[in-house]
Amino acid sequence: MNLFLEIFVRRLFSFKGRASRREYIIRFFTMLLLNAISIYTLEYTNHVESISIFILDSTFFIISIIYLLQVFFVTHRRLHDLNASGWWQLITFIPCGQILMIGFIFFKGTQGTNKYGEEPKY
Repeated sequence: MNLFLEIFVRRLFSFKGRASRREYIIRFFTMLLLNAISIYTLEYTNHVESISIFILDSTFFIISIIYLLQVFFVTHRRLHDLNASGWWQLITFIPCGQILMIGFIFFKGTQGTNKYGEEPKY
């Protein structure tokens, strides 16, 4: 339960500290899964008019937006783990920058303490 809280709840919208590869990958794939479920429910329940379907679709939409935003924050902290500035995220706006960012994300983080804080526990 403590691992669940650490990965999915704590520091959801925080720029401070560092994020391990494990935390980043878990949060990223959780966001992808929630978006896939959201798209699936919106696509297949589009013709059904019911208040429960509306509530379900709205809930998935809100959760998807929250997790989409948190990927920005966890990427920032992941870059801190590599002892790099969070501003490196802007590289994704240039052509082929996404490929470079994916490479950065899977590098091993800095051992011990760096200028952004202690080594992540999880």
